[in-house]
Amino acid sequence: MPSSVELTDLKSRRLLSKLQTDEEGNYLTTLPVGKDYAFNVNRKGYLFYSDNFSLTANTDSIFNKDIPLQPIETGAVIILKNIFFDTKKFVLKPESITELDKVVILLNDNPKLKIQIIGHTDNVGLVKDNLLLSNNRAKAVVGYLLQKGVAATRVTARGFGSTKPVADNKTAIGKAQNRRTELSVISN
Repeated sequence: MPSSVELTDLKSRRLLSKLQTDEEGNYLTTLPVGKDYAFNVNRKGYLFYSDNFSLTANTDSIFNKDIPLQPIETGAVIILKNIFFDTKKFVLKPESITELDKVVILLNDNPKLKIQIIGHTDNVGLVKDNLLLSNNRAKAVVGYLLQKGVAATRVTARGFGSTKPVADNKTAIGKAQNRRTELSVISN
């Protein structure tokens, strides 16, 4: 389905490309090497989709990405792939601002929408420390949303630590997938 595709430089937060897909949702864009990019897809009535591409190594790659957009409805969950924290920290990194602002726009465009921000960790460290860290990370995201004028009645935070993995914690890739921030629709 037709959607808007945006490409942003994560470090400078500068929008590099904004294009409209065709009627079938097809698109083509180029990503110059040497930078890290946030990739967002938006369509009215749907949760946005986010991803990121690290092209700091000078290698040419071709990415074929099918984007599943979810209608904004109770129970829908997306992973906010451009929310970043340092290891064992819960202070949002500046590279997170573009994604956080997308959440603010989503909430502003859907004034009845209520969400929960959910934090997850991998299994490195103590269970109680991971639970606290994931909760504090979710609270940091909610804190940013509140600073941007989102009503406190519309957002909550919850951390699950390492209790809900989506991948195997035996590999670095699996651990990275388990360290995530999700947005869950409570009501709309």
